[in-house]
Amino acid sequence: MERCLTADDEGPPAIPANREIGRAWPPRQEAEWRFDELRLAVYRYVVCTGLPEADAEEVVQETFLRLYQHLEKRGRRENLRGWIFHVARNAARDHRKSARWQRTVALEPLVSAMAIADPQAGPEDEAIRQERERRVRRAIEKLSAQQRECILLRISGLRYREIAEVLGINVSSVGELVDRATARLSEELP
Repeated sequence: MERCLTADDEGPPAIPANREIGRAWPPRQEAEWRFDELRLAVYRYVVCTGLPEADAEEVVQETFLRLYQHLEKRGRRENLRGWIFHVARNAARDHRKSARWQRTVALEPLVSAMAIADPQAGPEDEAIRQERERRVRRAIEKLSAQQRECILLRISGLRYREIAEVLGINVSSVGELVDRATARLSEELP
């Protein structure tokens, strides 16, 4: 299973040296660069919302196809990163509503980053890791759906302004939701 969240992941690819600041790329080149930059982050976000990996890959492909179409139609280019996550969120929601995907969302992907076991760990270490996973899962289940989404988007690297745009709420609400979620997780996971 693909990991949702990790601290060791490489950052997005650097802006190519041939990209001129302030000058728009042709739609295909922009879409390809954004795909290279954000594909993995969008994929992990979609998996963490509860979609199976194969369905998440479809949503990612659909998201970047929509980006290309958006750019071809000379759509807004401001905050494309937030726009991409907004489209991915809506596409994932639509996918879950479709007749072929009718099941409850599991929280397993939210803790899969913790599931990466140390190959040198002994039975005691494995038992501790599994208990930590259970505690994290229980703590995450206690968060509201909106708090979970804010945390997922924040961990995916979006700024509060971008999260607000993706979720259709104001920036101060994002701040409150993240603060409450963090406080609740801190209480549950000392």
